[in-house]
Amino acid sequence: MQGEVIFDVEGERYTLFLGNAAQCDIEAQYDKGFFAIVTDAMPIGVPAHVALNPEQYPDEIMAASRQLRMSVIRDLAWHGLRKHHPQLHQSDISDLIDKMGHGPFGEIVGRAIFASRDTGAGNGAAPKKPSTRAPASTGSRVKKSGRKPV
Repeated sequence: MQGEVIFDVEGERYTLFLGNAAQCDIEAQYDKGFFAIVTDAMPIGVPAHVALNPEQYPDEIMAASRQLRMSVIRDLAWHGLRKHHPQLHQSDISDLIDKMGHGPFGEIVGRAIFASRDTGAGNGAAPKKPSTRAPASTGSRVKKSGRKPV
């Protein structure tokens, strides 16, 4: 599925997807909007435009990543992994983080956040309006003007 981030930890494969269901679950847990939660996970002083576009501000993100709130990263991952791995508990996610390391695991969660944004989940974009236009015919058309085609 588009927006999924697949990663391996010690020979086990995991699929993280922060789609609509995961976003709604985390919003219910924190009682605020999904991207507000993502922004709040960043340390104080990191502007929202930096937190939500880390690829454009790598130096600022590297400095800020030393102060990330790992509990929020763990919760984002837990909700994002539940679709494909419903047997996992929050303590299992902490074990994954310990095995991978905070930096690499944070990058995976970050990729999942941006994958959800790119697929339209939570990005505020209006859905595309379906086309109501009739398909064009593949043959030649003759105008009904009373004249014969030339």
